Amino acid sequence: MKVRLAVVALMLITGRVAQTETVQFKGMIYGIAIDRNGQPAKGVGLTAFPAGAVAVGGVLPHVKTNQAGEYRFKNLDFGEWGVYAQDDEAGYSSFSTGGYGSAGSFSEVELTAEHPQANLLVTLPPKAGFVHVHLTNRETGAVVSTMRVELMLAETPDVLAFRMEGESSKVILVPPEKHLLLHVTADGFHEWRESAGTGKLIYLPSGAQLKLDVQLERIRD
Repeated sequence: MKVRLAVVALMLITGRVAQTETVQFKGMIYGIAIDRNGQPAKGVGLTAFPAGAVAVGGVLPHVKTNQAGEYRFKNLDFGEWGVYAQDDEAGYSSFSTGGYGSAGSFSEVELTAEHPQANLLVTLPPKAGFVHVHLTNRETGAVVSTMRVELMLAETPDVLAFRMEGESSKVILVPPEKHLLLHVTADGFHEWRESAGTGKLIYLPSGAQLKLDVQLERIRD
């Protein structure tokens, strides 16, 4: 009986040691997010990503701030990390307000074995402009359910800045206080008359709403 108990105890100890050896230590970023007025940003989505990475596989860590504007990212690998606002409903997206791949538009910190935790203040950029498209068939008035949108900066009209394909009811977030060229089309239709050619020129202040009544003409065989 004593021998059997000793064997069981040894197995338990060995299992714990093996488990300990396979543990991968992780880092954590925490802090507070504030808006442009220095007030806590409540209930805003934040995304963390490995800074300087060429490509990131899988889903990036994403959290929402609490009512005090506080946030916490856990179980992060050691290395350099960036944190930026990603919350369409609140008016923040990687294209319109900066994020992964947009140098200088996010807060950054480094996690190491010696310093696995970091307190990082995140200052939110100005909110995006909101573009609402009411897309219909010009002849019948029926709603066109899907659309394709392309945006260019007015100063570089030959360079595509953003492309989106999806439901026409989806709100488009655009960079605020910039002159933009908008193109709208849909499968089976000609491009919107007002955007054909150089594009529809738009300019929205931060947080402003723009509603566009877009009528498309069907392509005839």
